[in-house]
Amino acid sequence: MNKLTTAEKNIIKNHAFAQILSSTINDLGFAELAYCPLQLIDTSTLLGHLSRSNPLMKAVKENALVKVIFAGPHGYISPRWHKEQIVPTWNYATVSLTCSLNIIEDNIEKLTEMKKISYHFDPQWDFENFNQKVNTKMVQKMLSAITVFTLDIVDVDSKFKLSQNRSNECRTAFQENLRLTGYNDLAKIQLL
Repeated sequence: MNKLTTAEKNIIKNHAFAQILSSTINDLGFAELAYCPLQLIDTSTLLGHLSRSNPLMKAVKENALVKVIFAGPHGYISPRWHKEQIVPTWNYATVSLTCSLNIIEDNIEKLTEMKKISYHFDPQWDFENFNQKVNTKMVQKMLSAITVFTLDIVDVDSKFKLSQNRSNECRTAFQENLRLTGYNDLAKIQLL
């Protein structure tokens, strides 16, 4: 397995809403596609959940390979911004991972993982308060309606198109213009 770089980890953390594609095709000849926020647990594992009825969950089996894509910041680069840039272009950063999907079946473990995800994306929400005896039926209904899973990263194939073939002066001009046009996330990584 390739190790995630700091830049890749930052894209995953700051742009957590991923596309997940099955390695098997459906009746129409396409991979199943799902959109899902994922939490980076460590340098080689992601955590997520989808509806049990999601077509992706029906297409994958235990240890199935999936493609996970995080679309990071992206934006238009104008030739007006520096003389080195003769034509318009688009700069972007994406992290593409091949992962082994592992379904968590045990309800106690599912609940523990849901607490992690909930706290990660909403640390002010009191999951323990939600998971009280008075809500037992609702919690059990939630657990039966979702599939909680981990994704073990098998391979990393990221793309950072940030005009690396241009001079530092040119890229600095791009960075400033990206800020001025509201592409702040892209401006932050422009000089990687």
